[in-house]
Amino acid sequence: MQDVMEKLVELGLKLGAGFIDVRLLDGISTAIRIVDSKLKVGAASNNKGIAIRAFIKGSWGFASSSNLERENLEKMVQNAVTMAKIVAKQSKITFDLADGQSIRKHFPLNVKIKVRDIDISEKVKYLETIDKQAKSFDNRIVNTNASYNDRELVEYICNSNNSFIELHSSNIFVISANYSHEAGVRQRGYRSIGESRGYETIYTDTANNLGTEASKEAIELLSAKSAKGGTFQVLLNPQIGGVFIHEAFGHAAEADAVIAGESILENKIGLKIASDYLNIVDDPTLEGSYGSYRVDDEGRLAERSMLVQNGVLKNYLHTIETSSRLNMKGNNGRTEGFTSYPIVRMSNTHILPGDWKFEEMIEEIKEGIYAQGWIRGYTDPSTGVFMFKCAKANRIKNGELCELIKDTAISGDTLTTLNLIDAIGKDLAFSPGHCGKAGQTVPVSDGAPTIRVKSLVVGGLE
Repeated sequence: MQDVMEKLVELGLKLGAGFIDVRLLDGISTAIRIVDSKLKVGAASNNKGIAIRAFIKGSWGFASSSNLERENLEKMVQNAVTMAKIVAKQSKITFDLADGQSIRKHFPLNVKIKVRDIDISEKVKYLETIDKQAKSFDNRIVNTNASYNDRELVEYICNSNNSFIELHSSNIFVISANYSHEAGVRQRGYRSIGESRGYETIYTDTANNLGTEASKEAIELLSAKSAKGGTFQVLLNPQIGGVFIHEAFGHAAEADAVIAGESILENKIGLKIASDYLNIVDDPTLEGSYGSYRVDDEGRLAERSMLVQNGVLKNYLHTIETSSRLNMKGNNGRTEGFTSYPIVRMSNTHILPGDWKFEEMIEEIKEGIYAQGWIRGYTDPSTGVFMFKCAKANRIKNGELCELIKDTAISGDTLTTLNLIDAIGKDLAFSPGHCGKAGQTVPVSDGAPTIRVKSLVVGGLE
């Protein structure tokens, strides 16, 4: 296939493309879902297709297909180049792409147990175990939901930078989301695990206790008191802190939003936007993390990006296009699959740990909130306004953790909150998930240590 892909690149250049890349994806995946002990989804899929992208004077043409016949592939090149020419004639924006590196490398699959080697019946059996432990935890658990997804992928990338890359990858993601009910009160408990590894992920204690831990949280929340609204000093645990940094800051740091004038971080490179000791990175090179990759979908080697250093904004996240237009560095072009084109995406976005112990952070709080986990939320990268509903919280009084509370939400604006962070813990932790943007969804992880914010608006039912 290498010879075919290289000839397609040659054809694109002959037809007038200034840059062209060809991506061939061949993947297998499994999706299983069990709801209230009934198997709702049990599917094993094979997905193979090709994507071709051509660049001319600041404009792109794109074509994709699952038809790998030579005649069709050549027609796709012609279509991509023709579309790029048409767009270029109508566009008022022109620019050249920065010179790209030539990478000719094979990246083998680095897992202990291939997901393709595990029969689907064993995967179903594992998920049934999660469902049973969730259901049997307490008779007040009235609804159980468990899902399992895995994917093993081979991606070939060939482009006019003289690159040819063969990249093997694998990931796995499991959740347990269960609901409790008592005396008219209904609560949810949620646990997940996601890694860029093989089936060995399932043989961990975390993976084998998801149902129990999710149901335990759902039961505990039945007796929790309602949150009191107001403005408080707040501790954010790693889960809600990670969501804040992904949603409220990370999307604003995506360079396509900056170029479109839809980011609060526009024109702020080199400026202080946060507390002096706050450091934020996006790092796709973290081994095994759910958002990790070794090469992005534009054929560039993955690199750690320092976004904020000691409170100063240092960089945005980039595709080939945005890094060329802004004369910056970044390797963050990702796609959902062969039917999608690369756009700016996060990977493992997180706050670097500080040197505070949890006990030190809480002892100075006279009246506050310890916010944990999240259920849903809202952010606007153009204004910085955010709101997140927490999975649960505790009141803090006179430096001590007090009663559990429910129905808690935090809100504020991003830049103000970044400057109000006055303590950062040592306990960095990550949460896996899926980030949607422009109709595409990709695996990500977000993370943070426990962080203390001087003042946040807390919403509640009291």
